[in-house]
Amino acid sequence: METRGWLVVAALSIAVCGVGRVAPAADAVLPREDLSKKVLIRDATIGDDGAVAGTLVNTSGHRLKEVRLLVRHDWLWRDEFHPGPDSPGTAGYYVVPQEIPPGGSVSFSYRPDPPLPRRSDGTFQTTVEVAGLLEYPD
Repeated sequence: METRGWLVVAALSIAVCGVGRVAPAADAVLPREDLSKKVLIRDATIGDDGAVAGTLVNTSGHRLKEVRLLVRHDWLWRDEFHPGPDSPGTAGYYVVPQEIPPGGSVSFSYRPDPPLPRRSDGTFQTTVEVAGLLEYPD
């Protein structure tokens, strides 16, 4: 069975063109801000331990697979003029395992491993954004 599709990411410049074939696809690479036009993140919640959950909505006209989310936990020092020596800020990618049909939506849930540490010298600012996806024309 042959599958055809293309990879749409901000950082990579290859496209999946069929079984076992990879071809350059500069026209398939989109700026990160354009990815957010294909997939909306809705109803996102962030737990004290850095867990993130929400809903992804496919606003494109194609099936989407392997939607890659970038989850950032930026550390904001309580006293930014005298920061400590060890910032616990971190980031990670999470690939949503479900396919999202055109106009469809799926729930996602990500929990950092290990969990974010509890500290009194600052706070985490957590953000989530779409970093890549596979888009399949029908």
